[in-house]
Amino acid sequence: MKKITLLAASVAVALTGCGGGSSSSDGAAPQVSIASFDGYFKNAVMFVDSNDNGVWDEATDEFIGLTKSKGEVTMTEKPSGIIAVQTLTPGGPAQAKLISLDADKYAGVYTVDMDHPAQPMAHEVVFRAQNGSDVISPITDLSLSYVEKGLTEEDLVADLGLESTDELYTDFVDGKDKNTDLHKTAQLLTETKGSGSDINSKPQEFVQDAKQSVDSMTPEQKADPSYKAPVDGDKSTSETPTYKTTVNAEVYKEVQNKFDSLNLTLGDKGSSDYFFSIDINNLFEDKDISPDESFIEVAGIKVYDNDKLNASNVKAVINYQTGILNVGVSPSDTVDLAGDITLDLVSGNSDLTNSLKATFSFTVDKGEAKAPTYSDNGVAGLQTQVNLWELTKGKSLGEGYTLDFSTLFSSDDQLTLSFSSNALANGLIFDNMGTGIIGVQGTPLRSKQDDDTNYTIKLKATDANGLSTIVELDLPDVQEALKPDTHPLEGKTWYILEHGSSNGEAEQEYSSIWCDSIKFEDGIVLGNVRSIANKTTCTEADTQTEEATYEIVDGSIVATFHFEEDGEKLTEKFQVEVANDADSISTGAKTIVHRLLDSDEESAERYTYFINKADIEKRLNVTSEMGPEARTFNAYLPAEEDNAYNLGQIGLSLRENTHSNDQGEMDANLSFDVNNTDFTCETVNEFFSNFYFTGEDIGSIKSKDYTGSSIECYTSEEDGIKHASVDFDLPSLTVNNVYSVIGKVKDNNGEFMEAMKFNIKWTGTSNND
Repeated sequence: MKKITLLAASVAVALTGCGGGSSSSDGAAPQVSIASFDGYFKNAVMFVDSNDNGVWDEATDEFIGLTKSKGEVTMTEKPSGIIAVQTLTPGGPAQAKLISLDADKYAGVYTVDMDHPAQPMAHEVVFRAQNGSDVISPITDLSLSYVEKGLTEEDLVADLGLESTDELYTDFVDGKDKNTDLHKTAQLLTETKGSGSDINSKPQEFVQDAKQSVDSMTPEQKADPSYKAPVDGDKSTSETPTYKTTVNAEVYKEVQNKFDSLNLTLGDKGSSDYFFSIDINNLFEDKDISPDESFIEVAGIKVYDNDKLNASNVKAVINYQTGILNVGVSPSDTVDLAGDITLDLVSGNSDLTNSLKATFSFTVDKGEAKAPTYSDNGVAGLQTQVNLWELTKGKSLGEGYTLDFSTLFSSDDQLTLSFSSNALANGLIFDNMGTGIIGVQGTPLRSKQDDDTNYTIKLKATDANGLSTIVELDLPDVQEALKPDTHPLEGKTWYILEHGSSNGEAEQEYSSIWCDSIKFEDGIVLGNVRSIANKTTCTEADTQTEEATYEIVDGSIVATFHFEEDGEKLTEKFQVEVANDADSISTGAKTIVHRLLDSDEESAERYTYFINKADIEKRLNVTSEMGPEARTFNAYLPAEEDNAYNLGQIGLSLRENTHSNDQGEMDANLSFDVNNTDFTCETVNEFFSNFYFTGEDIGSIKSKDYTGSSIECYTSEEDGIKHASVDFDLPSLTVNNVYSVIGKVKDNNGEFMEAMKFNIKWTGTSNND
């Protein structure tokens, strides 16, 4: 067999504003016309390829519309996303998808290449283009594939023998940018894709092979849309194009006129005479057949029956000796089906021809017959049920809804009940749960705000005579999903003070105070990558470390971290709770508790989350020569009652030792002060385990009383109010070194008291105030 049925046309989609894009003089909204052509594609599906997979998914891809006789779809604005065209063939999968949206409206719809207006398209294919393109064609489709394979548009330009990338996005079929060679190349690529070859997987090979084939053609062959053959993507082999079988438009029109002239009514009796007889010897043409040969003798023509044609009792018989088509009803029969009926004549496959359909249609009037009826009250009751359905963008219907219309219609005949809904294109699923019972599930994709389509369910009853009645129910508008109240910590970069021995490059032998950052966004926990600089500055949270994620559980953030320790993969979960606002420490700050989950031992730690980077950096950049106000910071300190806090002040000082009771050459102090309230060393020892002064040159020095107490703490009194001060006896320090002051909280108090965390630089000068 020399030929197979192939798609005759490539597709280009022009995106132009009506009237050249200018506004109409009467103030009407400007329109955008998207046209598909090579000849014009009538009744092709235009859609937004939402996931750019080159497939029309009627449940998720936005259905823009069907192209008209000039290949155009007109709208008020161009949709966003990849725009694509899907051609339809009689009985093809894509046609079935379209019919599922509205069986009454789209039954029998197929794509016609208007270069061959008497025949349906032979294959179902999809073409795409990037959204910025003004056309969609096999060329723009392969341009996307070139990029996907690591090639460039310039590579495609070179392979096609063009001069610039602009030519990839022109209407090369007609007008000022007409390019016969490029048009023919596109036809071959379309023919190849229609034959089943995956040209997008090896785009460059197929483009080069098609270009080579076109270069070998004569001008007459390039201009003939029926002269083509698929290529195999191998330039070392030479394909020989042949002529495609086509339908003779003039003969097709003559035959269709005969069908149009039939005046049939349901119940008409048959006759021994045919309704009409007509010569179809020249209905199909193929230039590979010699003018002296008969198409019917070489390839044959047969009648393709269908259920409605058979049920109507209308018969079509071909006399193969004369090439005459005879149409009629047997004298013993009557016309038993009303409505629109089709009849297909199909050419045969041979060494010189390919199989092709010519589809004709006629209508049978219902006469005195009555279509099924329905009750207005029944319709109103069903509409009331449907009105109660809750449709929300992005929210699954779960078990969904059911709609029973089994008793809605009435007729003296047995009824066949069916339904369809265009809401399939918006994520809903409609199942046949039994005769006249619909199950509705799925997840709406677009709200009324996104998509103003009027979504409906059509309920249809058809009797034995083919008479149908349709009831259309309006679906409720799809509502925007209620945006959940975001957690107060989400979507912001927070800065915290942390003590630890890692400086981002290595482990120190002592701990230091660092500025770490954290951000909870879209389920991901982001943080900074710690470096030496974080000892004095804060950096942005822009890295997901340890595969950290989070979710909101009962108003708290639960963060999950994955890490490896000693070759073992471990997971830790922390609950991040907002304890209080901390505006008195820094505007917008929050007091936070980190609580370790899924652990045998309870563990919690208190932090202040700063939103103002400048405020937290002040605690990292204290210098010894600063005055007392610059070295004093607000902090929430425990009050006498449980879980109660007073706003206090923490003061930090560093100076050379001038006190006879102190040991060492240097002295540092950390003071605790609450206005008009006592805060003594007793409270310090209750909540803190140890205090440390650390640095590169001194390691870690612990505050330790000469009596052996773990903390050297003094309580002093001023104006009747007691204050506590923690003392550090230090060796000589290095000028311009930054040192850390760390007050570690006892494990059982981590939830109630934040550790003390400050950095201070010894400048060689102290301020004794």
